[in-house]
Amino acid sequence: MIITILLFVAGLAALIFGAELFLKAVDHFGLKWGVSPLIMGLTVVAFATGAPELAISLKAAMNGSADLVLGNIIGSNIANILLILGITSLIAPINITRRVVKIDVPIVIAASAAVYMMSLDGSLGTLDGIVLIAGLIAYSFYTWYHIKKSKEEGHPEEEMFEYEETPDQLAQGAFFYIKNIGFLLIGLAMIVVGSDWMVNSAVEIATVLGLSELVIGLTIVSIGTSLPEVATSLSAARKGKADIAVANVLGSNLYNILLTLGLTLLIAPNVLDVSMQAIDLDLPFMVAVSVGCIPIFVAGFNLTRMDGAIFLLYYATYLSYLVMLALGNPFIHKIESGMLWVVLPLTVAYMIWRIFQFRKSLFS
Repeated sequence: MIITILLFVAGLAALIFGAELFLKAVDHFGLKWGVSPLIMGLTVVAFATGAPELAISLKAAMNGSADLVLGNIIGSNIANILLILGITSLIAPINITRRVVKIDVPIVIAASAAVYMMSLDGSLGTLDGIVLIAGLIAYSFYTWYHIKKSKEEGHPEEEMFEYEETPDQLAQGAFFYIKNIGFLLIGLAMIVVGSDWMVNSAVEIATVLGLSELVIGLTIVSIGTSLPEVATSLSAARKGKADIAVANVLGSNLYNILLTLGLTLLIAPNVLDVSMQAIDLDLPFMVAVSVGCIPIFVAGFNLTRMDGAIFLLYYATYLSYLVMLALGNPFIHKIESGMLWVVLPLTVAYMIWRIFQFRKSLFS
């Protein structure tokens, strides 16, 4: 057990340092290519930090562990929004751009809802994987077109994202690419290895406690594979770039569904069965969390520390509910009643108040 704990700590250290290196290289490439940090966060950062989810899902699918695949993807997407944005906004309030509200959140909602609809028959197969990969290709073309258009015309909403350095301060010629590709590879390797160490040690502990494969995927594994996003988002917030956290989270959620699940369904030797718990609870909750971003983001076009506290409260309640459900705890009904009749109405009232305050400030 001592070795397991040491492995967990070593993995955390590798994650933090690797995220610093990776984010530094991404900043340099974005500046060199004239691409805003928002777009970099939605693409390069999101794709790279989603590597652990992809690796674990492919391995689990080849081993026939359908619950672990779905638990990892669903749990990671929920953790990305509630945990990562919750923690990041506690450190520094996050500004939300119009593009995120108009384009990125709706796309994530559509992808989440599509997976839920595909899963209602109790299974996911090759055809579903083809549809998801087609969605990924369409999104990639749209992003490429947006980058090209942004360079030609410029978008005022992206000018707020500024890099720490100027093009003149970057290394020149081949040395620039050697240096920063090295940072990317070393940082990404440390992120993946650190995540692997943390997940393996955490799964070992959870298995000893007798938790099911789905619960392990929804909790321990999903949190572990979300740690790269946590590390990069916290690193960005510490540097005064908390805005990148939103792009990182939304991009990662999209890649988890379209790339990770889509590719897994194409490669998996068998159809993935979807459990009733995933259909009745986890998938609807993932969709609800995505939909809930719109009124929260619109209520001032920012995430305040209070918003972050609410996100973390929901995530802690969700995890507690999963564990109590797995253990058959009789107090689970009290959590259901408390969320339905107390927390949810208070949250709606809070969002209405936030929107009212924002509209009031526009006319003051």
